[in-house]
Amino acid sequence: MELSLSELKHRRVGICLSGGLSSLAVASWLHDNGCVVEGFVLDIGQSERKDFDAFTAAVRTAGIALHEVDARPAMARAALDVAAFRAHYDGGYWNTTGLSRSVIVEAVAPRLREAGFSVLAHGCVGGGNDQRRFERYAEHFAPGLTVLAPWRSPEIREAMADRAAMARQIASAGLVCMPGNTAEHSVDSNLAGVSHEDARLEELSTSALRVERLMGVAPDRAPDRIERVLVGVERGRPVTLDGHRLPPEQLLEAANTVAGRNGLGLTDVVEHRVNGTKCRGVYEAPGMELFAHAVRAAYESVTDRAAADTAGFLSRQLAVAVYEGRVHGIVARAARAGLEEILAAATVTVGLDLYKGSVVGRALLEVDGSAGVVHQRRFAGGGHHWGSAPFTVSAAARE
Repeated sequence: MELSLSELKHRRVGICLSGGLSSLAVASWLHDNGCVVEGFVLDIGQSERKDFDAFTAAVRTAGIALHEVDARPAMARAALDVAAFRAHYDGGYWNTTGLSRSVIVEAVAPRLREAGFSVLAHGCVGGGNDQRRFERYAEHFAPGLTVLAPWRSPEIREAMADRAAMARQIASAGLVCMPGNTAEHSVDSNLAGVSHEDARLEELSTSALRVERLMGVAPDRAPDRIERVLVGVERGRPVTLDGHRLPPEQLLEAANTVAGRNGLGLTDVVEHRVNGTKCRGVYEAPGMELFAHAVRAAYESVTDRAAADTAGFLSRQLAVAVYEGRVHGIVARAARAGLEEILAAATVTVGLDLYKGSVVGRALLEVDGSAGVVHQRRFAGGGHHWGSAPFTVSAAARE
């Protein structure tokens, strides 16, 4: 929505601060121009704790009141759901940024209403997907709030016409972005992944390899050995890693670590935007990629052709809903319900061999708890080789 500066001065504005350039610039500009603006910073795993604390301290020093919200568990639960349903978007990438918008607004909107704010602001640039995502989620979670899309405001556009102007605005207030963000390069990170965007990446001749990975290493820098990991899947959802049952945020962090050090999870995509245009992004999501391979093996162990085809269709519908900001819409709810029905029997332990950016082998271990029997199914070259396994699985792997 477009609101003039004079209108904003009579409203209480709560702005979601991501640590990126644009949201900081908007918050600083509103504060400098006499608006009652307070920041809401969600910890969704976008940085190390020391960087997060340094960022919030700088915002407070600049005179902007700040509210901190721990949304790491919520972010991890949402991400693991998407991995379980294999809901990746154009080019097979995990739309972790789009998913985070639902988590952010669900956490922030009720707090804004309870504290008497009437405007929810964000720093999402004009013409992008995130403007619509914020509006749709605000309508779902707090229909009475006005959503300020700042780059639709002529006054803000005139004051900060480009990223260089935004950088000058935050520098004048003594603010700095979280690591990875510069005047030329933008990152959007959370526990599940990192999105990289900049003008040079819009040139299709620019190699994605120029992007400095934040969640792992390039395949050529990964270890010269295969690393085997075990992923426990229950009813289609990853729940354990190497026999350890962990809270969602710790499970995802552990998966990011093991997959990242083996070079998994970088995707280079030219995608279809909500508004019909195209854009290019480079995305990291090592843990999501690891879990997706495990879930795929689990799918294949319990689904027939018709169920697999149906699951593929429903996964695509859910991926589009995540991208378009419709996670809570009727299509997304129906897709989840159908996928949960199909995957109800997918409770297995999957062994994955990681090597320099690839999953080069796998074994699926199925535990019959009632009989204490372990069966092994080996998959190689597309063929299925069945046989009994002369070994046991630890108690931790059977939990």
